Order: sequence, then structure tokens, then C-alpha cells
Amino acid sequence: MKTVMILAAGNVVASGISSFLDVFSFCNVYWKRIHPEAENDLFHVHVVSPDGEPVLTNQGFQIPATGIKETDLNQADAVLLASAFVTDEAELMAFQHAFAPFVVPLTDYAKTGKPIAAYCSGTLVLASTGLMNGIKTTTVWWLTELFKLRFPHAHLCMDSLVVSDGQFHTAGATSSCLSLALHMVEQLAGVQVAHQLSKVLLVAPNRSSQQPFMTMSFQLEQHQDSQVQAVQEWMQQNLTSQINLDELAGQFAMGKRTLIRRFKSALNETPGSYWQKLRIDEAKRLLETTDMALEQIIDRVGYGDSASFRKLFQQQTSLSPRAYRAKFNSHTCC
Repeated sequence: MKTVMILAAGNVVASGISSFLDVFSFCNVYWKRIHPEAENDLFHVHVVSPDGEPVLTNQGFQIPATGIKETDLNQADAVLLASAFVTDEAELMAFQHAFAPFVVPLTDYAKTGKPIAAYCSGTLVLASTGLMNGIKTTTVWWLTELFKLRFPHAHLCMDSLVVSDGQFHTAGATSSCLSLALHMVEQLAGVQVAHQLSKVLLVAPNRSSQQPFMTMSFQLEQHQDSQVQAVQEWMQQNLTSQINLDELAGQFAMGKRTLIRRFKSALNETPGSYWQKLRIDEAKRLLETTDMALEQIIDRVGYGDSASFRKLFQQQTSLSPRAYRAKFNSHTCC
């Protein structure tokens, strides 16, 4: 029997915990089907709260839990961190405060070398413990900049849905907990069990990237530079403009070097890369919502070179424009 402990604190997202419980429960049923002689479940899952009180979800209902003081975390075969409802830095700080009673037991558990997993906002509180310093990890894509700002020593990899580095396993936004749960089943029970379970649950095992889902319209701005904000707004309204950085900086009474420096300070990227992302984001919107020909879309977002656009689109979304439209434009469905 494998013991899995789910650490839950703060304003937890209900679907994350219930998804883990369901995946391991279905796995137990499948395990007994292929091993009719088995007397025990394969997985025994506990939800653990800081004080032993039921966990309150962001939907206002309770999930029974045991307390961390009454739990020997080191006896677990794997520890999972549930996510909380986090949309800004203040909510992250509240989550970290609620999670604080887990930090010492989790740090001790990490010394055993056994698996630790987190997804969505749980990856940020895991990083806040210092355990992810120097470790490859991923996080919820719309909190990427906040993650980079607060935890610069973690190696953030945003091109994968699930990232593993040694004993640490992390995943992206909320629904990625299903992929992470299957990944943990694979770690603890083997590839064959995980693949069969993915078929039972209709969770594609090849959901390998979160890049196609990223959009700039939902990413949180974490800076207060009003002049950079003004440049951002101008870029959004002038996607097809062909002016160079010297001309752009001059429009806002700055030198080119000052513009680049302030953009990097505020947004952790150059004006040029930011402008490219805006254009790709608009192209994604048009692919999702219209039947415009690709050449029309390329022209609409200010690209004259079709080959360059296709290459950049593939780099930023991991899909070709045609594949992206097939995946996200509802009018292409049967």
C-alpha cells in the first residue's frame, strides 16, 4: 500500500483536492480488477490541514482532514501540495501564511528523497520554502511574473505541463492536477497502470505543453512604471506599426537604452519581445474567433514575412497556426 498525503491550507481550490482523491480512488478500483487477490487498496490518501480542522474550500464547503501535528509526514510515500485561490501578491502572502505550519515538516520530509508534488499556486508556496532553489519547476502561467519576481533561484520552465526534477514534480494551472496525479501514479505504481488509468479518465497522456493556453490578456501586471504602461498601451493600439525602437523611445521622450532598461525592470523582457507577444496574442484571438485566411491574419498583426511569423508562432505556442486553429476555434469542430 502507498500512502499519499495532501497538504491543504488557506482558501483551497476544491477541484484540485477532489481530483487527486478521485484519481487515486479509480486507481484502487483498477488495481483490484487486475489483482483480484489483493486484500488492500494500492493507495491510501490523507488530506492534512494545519490544525486538524476540516479544510475550507474557496466554494465554502469543507473537506475532512487530519492535523499536521498528529501526522508523521515522513511515513508518506508521496506528498502533494493542494492549491489555493490566488490571483495576486496579497492572496499569495495569505496562502504562505496559512501554509506556514507545514514548512518544517515538509522540509524534514524532503530529506527522505521521496516525491513532492505541487501544481497551480501550490508551486509558489513550495518555492517559498526554499526547496526549489536550483530546481527545474513550472507554475500556473498567469502567475509567471510573480513567481520570477519572488523566487528567482528556481529554474522556471513554462513550456511543459508537468516538470520533474529529482524528487520534485510540478504542474501548471488547476486542471493540470489531473496530469500531475497520473504522473504521480506512474511514479508510484508504474507506467502501465498510469496509461490504463488515463484511458479510464479520458485524460490524454500527451498533454505535454501549456504554451497554447497562455494569453497576455490574463497575465497580471506587477509594475508601477506609468511610462512603461503608456508604451504598452501604445503598442496594443498600434500592432501593425513598423517604427523601430529609437523612434518608439523618442515618442515617449526616452532614449532607446532607457526604454529597454525600464522595460526589463518592469516586465523582465525587452520592448521588442513584448511587442512580438502582443502580435502573436492577437493572431491567436483571430485564429480562435474568425475564419480569416492566415495571410490576412499575418498582415493584420503587422508581419510581412509569413515564414518568420509561422516560426515565431510555433516557438510561442508549440503549435502551428493551422493546428492552433483546429484546437481552439469552435467553428472547426464537427
